Amino acid sequence: MSIVRHAATILVIIALFCPGIMAGGYENSGIGTQARGMGGAFRAVVDDWTAAYYNPAGYAFIYDNQLGANSAFLHLRNELIPSYRLDGIYETGVFNDQVNVNKHEIYSNPAGGFLVRLPIYGETVMGLSAFQPFDYNIAWKLYDLPLAYNDSLTLPEDQFVNNFDVVAFQLTLARELVEDKVSFGLGIQVLRADLIFNSVAFRDNPWEDDSPLNVRPFDLITEWNTNDGNGWGFGLKGGLLFNLNEKLNLGVTANLPFDITLSGSSRLEYYMPKITSLLVPGSESGEEILPGTTEYLFAAGGKIVDTADFECDLKLPFSVGAGLAYQVNDKLTVAFDAEYTFWSKYEGLDFVFTNHRGLTGAADTSDIAKEFFIAELPFGDTVLSHHAYPVEWQDAGKVMMGIRYKFNDRLTLLGGGAVDQSPAREATEITPQFVDTGTKYSINGGVLFHHGQWDFGLAGSYTDYPDQTVPDLVDSNEDGLFDSFAGVYSAATYETVLSFQYRF
Repeated sequence: MSIVRHAATILVIIALFCPGIMAGGYENSGIGTQARGMGGAFRAVVDDWTAAYYNPAGYAFIYDNQLGANSAFLHLRNELIPSYRLDGIYETGVFNDQVNVNKHEIYSNPAGGFLVRLPIYGETVMGLSAFQPFDYNIAWKLYDLPLAYNDSLTLPEDQFVNNFDVVAFQLTLARELVEDKVSFGLGIQVLRADLIFNSVAFRDNPWEDDSPLNVRPFDLITEWNTNDGNGWGFGLKGGLLFNLNEKLNLGVTANLPFDITLSGSSRLEYYMPKITSLLVPGSESGEEILPGTTEYLFAAGGKIVDTADFECDLKLPFSVGAGLAYQVNDKLTVAFDAEYTFWSKYEGLDFVFTNHRGLTGAADTSDIAKEFFIAELPFGDTVLSHHAYPVEWQDAGKVMMGIRYKFNDRLTLLGGGAVDQSPAREATEITPQFVDTGTKYSINGGVLFHHGQWDFGLAGSYTDYPDQTVPDLVDSNEDGLFDSFAGVYSAATYETVLSFQYRF
C-alpha cells in the first residue's frame, strides 16, 4: 500500500505541474450538477451516479442504490470577422471585415443512469448509464455568391456546420480491493457516433487558364457539401479510488475510446458560373454555347448536384487523469483534478466518397466535367473521391478546482473553475467548424436541494476564450482546397445544468 500511495502521489504531481497541462477540442465539459458545479473536479469525490463518467471506482463506496439524470443546456456565443481573400487581395463572396455570429441555438445534452449493489462475489456494484463523452455543435452562414459570379442562385443557410456527438452506453462494475481503503471500477462502453458536417469550398476551374470559361471571378467554382452519417464503436473507462485517510481521497483514471468508422450519405452541390456574354452568338468563344455541351455547364449558371456514399475514420483521443479531494470538516470539501488528453491522435476528417449518383447529361459523360465533379481517383473500377479536413493538434491538458459546502440538511453549495488548454493552439487549420482558440477559463457554481431521498440540482458555467487571428489561407495537405479560414475568432460558452437523483 505504501508503494501504491507514493506512486499515485507522484502521478498527481506530474499531472499537475508538467508543462502544457490543461484539454479542449470536442470533449464534453462533463455531466451532473454536483460535478459541473465544482468545475469538474470530481475524480476523487465521485459519491453519486455520475462516477460512471468521472471515476467508475467511486461506485464501490456508494452504499445506497441510486437513479439519476441531468440535462445540460449549452449556448455557444462565437464571433468571426473573416479575412478570406485570394492572394490577400481578391474577394470571394465571404462576408469579410464584418462581425459574423454562429447560428444561435440552445443545445441540450442529456445524461442518465442508475447503480445497484448486487450480492455477486461478495458485493459488486453495477450500474448502467448513458452520456456523451464527446460533443460539438456549431453552424454559420458566412458566404453569398458574388453577383458578378452568379446573380441567380443562393446557397443554403447552414454553410459551415459541425454537429458531432458520441454517446456512450456504459456498463460499470466496481469492487473494493481493500475494505474501506481501495476500490477499482471498470466501465465497458458501446459508443454511437453521429456527424453532420457541412462546408463551402472553392474548386479550381478545370478549363485552361487562357479559356474564356476560366477568368476571374470564374476561376474558382463554389461547392457546398453536406455529410450525414454515423457509426458504432467500443471504449473502456477504468479508475482507482484510494481513501488515503479519513479526510483525503485520491482518484486515478484512464479513458480509452476506440476508433469509429462513420458511414452515411453526402450531397455535393456545385454552383456554376453565369457568364452571359458567352451564351449569345458572337461571344468571345466565337459561337453560341449550346445547352447540353460541357462548356454550357460552366457558363449557364446552373446548380449541379452529386450524391454519394461516404466513409470517414474518427480517431478519438484517449486520456488519463488524477484528482485529490480533501474533507476539511463535516461541511466543506475541496477537490483538485488534472486531466491529460492525447489529442495528437486526432488527425481531422477525411471523407471518402463512393457510389456517386445523380449526375446527368454532359456532367456525367464529359471527361473534364466528370473528373471535376467527382474528383475521380484510380482505385480499380470503383469511382472514388474524397474531401479532407486535416488538423495537426497537440496533446493538451486541463486543471480543475472545486468546493462543496453542505450548508444544512436541505442545501449544498457548489463552486469551482477550470483552465483548459486548446489542442489547436499552434495549428494553422482553424475553421468555423472547430472554434477552439486557446487556453480557456471557466467559472462554475451550483446548488443542490435535498428532500428526503431526492436531490435536485442546478448549476451554471461560463467559459471565456481568447481571441485568435488566423492570418493566412493554408492548403496543408496540398489537395487544392484551403484547410484554414482566415479571420479573427472570438468565443464564449454558457451552460446550465438541471438534475435529479433518487436514493433507495
